[in-house]
Amino acid sequence: MRITDNADTLFHAMTMGVAPNATKAAKLATIAAECHFALSESGELHTSCTQADVPYYMARFIEAASQISQACDLWRPAPISKFEKIVSRALRSGFPKRVKRDFEIQGASGHELKFQFALDVGSTHPKIIQTVSAQDGTPHWLSVYSTLGKMVDLKNAAPQTRRLVILESANPQDLSKAASALAESASVLVFSTASQLINDINSLAA
Repeated sequence: MRITDNADTLFHAMTMGVAPNATKAAKLATIAAECHFALSESGELHTSCTQADVPYYMARFIEAASQISQACDLWRPAPISKFEKIVSRALRSGFPKRVKRDFEIQGASGHELKFQFALDVGSTHPKIIQTVSAQDGTPHWLSVYSTLGKMVDLKNAAPQTRRLVILESANPQDLSKAASALAESASVLVFSTASQLINDINSLAA
């Protein structure tokens, strides 16, 4: 008796924006194996058993599919904030054909780091850019700390890169704290207008 999900579990995850790679595949294959199932290269969750063992393996199937779905949920891309969209439009307008979205690079820790934007990828001094939005006049502190960690990791791995964090305007005191925390690992700009942002980035490159 063959039990299979016909690759539906991973297909659903991919439709929700989860991008497959070797690391994720290995993690999911381990989950499947712990439930006595296999995960094929095409994403099929499957096993074979006798008719008498079907109830046991159906229970393990549900367990495996549930755990794989939970793991995939953690890899779903975060929704794009309004501020990120504003910065995206500004960069594409000011630097046509030079902007790359969702840029990935390996950090000193060995982890793959993903940044929202990169300019001049392939040059000797690419510019790696991350935004930090604000909510109710306060910087999103989880994003501040996450960005700080990624920028430090990138700085240690590729010091030649130009690292830039763009903060959404917020309460001046909180904005100053966020900028101070980020300043040792990246240049920090506070967004005011699209044209000012482009001028500021060009000034940093001068």
